[in-house]
Amino acid sequence: MTSKRRIPLAVIASLLLAGPATAADLPTAMPAPVIELQGLSLPSDVAIGRDGQVYVVDGGNHQVAVFDASGQRTTSLGMMGSDEGQFLDPLGIDTGPGGDVYVADKGNKRIVVFDANGDYRRKLTLSIDGEDVVPADVAVDARGQTLFVTDNAAHRVAVFDVRGKFLHAFGAEGDADGQFRFPATIDVDAAGNVYVVDVLNARVQKFNAEGEHLLTIGKLGGKAGTFYRPKGVAASDDGRVFVSDSFLGVVHVFDAAGTFLYMLGDGGTATVF
Repeated sequence: MTSKRRIPLAVIASLLLAGPATAADLPTAMPAPVIELQGLSLPSDVAIGRDGQVYVVDGGNHQVAVFDASGQRTTSLGMMGSDEGQFLDPLGIDTGPGGDVYVADKGNKRIVVFDANGDYRRKLTLSIDGEDVVPADVAVDARGQTLFVTDNAAHRVAVFDVRGKFLHAFGAEGDADGQFRFPATIDVDAAGNVYVVDVLNARVQKFNAEGEHLLTIGKLGGKAGTFYRPKGVAASDDGRVFVSDSFLGVVHVFDAAGTFLYMLGDGGTATVF
C-alpha cells in the first residue's frame, strides 16, 4: 500500500497544497493530529511511513521534515546540495510498503531513496532514450516494485522499476483524454490505478498501470466538483479521490466513478485552510 491512500493523509496532503468542510460524514475523514509546520518553507507534498511517521517535503529548505505519529518533529532528511542524500528543490514524495522513502529531487533531476530509519540508500537518475526526466512527483505501487513519475515539463508520466530501469511512458502535451498540460501530483490506488493532477487542464485523470486512460475527474470552474488550479491528489482504500485546489483553498472529494461527493472548505465548520 502506498502512503498517500490513507484517508487521514489524503486530507493532510491536500491541506499542504491548498483547504473547511460541509459533509455530515466529514469527521470520518479528518486528520488527527494537526501538524504545525513552523520553520518549513514551501511545503509541497506529504507521505506516511510504515510506523506512522509523517514526511513533509520542505522545498524551500531543500529537505524533508519528519514528524512522529503524534505530530512532533523528530528529524530531517537531506540538505541543499547535489551529493548523496542531498536535494535541490525537492517537490514530491511517497513511501513504499517496505518503508523506503522516495523523494522527487527536481533540481537534481533524480529520485533519492532513504530507508525507514532515514538512512540514505541510493539515487535514481532517470532518463528516456537519453533524455533526462525531471521529476515533479513520484508514486510507488502497492507491491513496491514500480515508480510512477510525473515529468512536468515533458507533459508525461514516466514509469520505472525501483532500481530506475525505464519501463514505459504515457501522455503528451494537449487537452484530449490521456494528454496533459503540466502534470503535477500523482498517486496509485490499491488496485494499481494511477491518478494524475493535470494542472492547466484543471482536471485529474485516472489510468491503469499500463497507461490506458480510464476516467477524467473534474473540469475548469469555480464551484463544487470543478477546479481552478488543482494541485494535490490522493486515493483512499475505499475508492474516494481527494483533490486539492490551491487557488480556491478547498479539497473536493469524489467517489471511484468520479462523482462529486462533498467538499472540505468553502466556509466549512471543522477545518480551515
